[in-house]
Amino acid sequence: MQRLSTWLALRCKESMFQAFIGAYDELEATSAVRALCGVESRRELDTDPTAAERCHSLIRKPYNAYLTERSINV
Repeated sequence: MQRLSTWLALRCKESMFQAFIGAYDELEATSAVRALCGVESRRELDTDPTAAERCHSLIRKPYNAYLTERSINV
């Protein structure tokens, strides 16, 4: 299974994810992800279960729903 930090690093490069998170570029998307998850580094998401759960509930699940609404499969 892919690490959550890796999944997010890849998503932050995607314009569709940037639009979803309300960012203009990869750097801004990365900052938004860190703020939403309450971490200083995305790597913390691989070792902090509370931060990982925040990521799943605030980012991953809503992003999958966002893509589904637009009929884009991930």
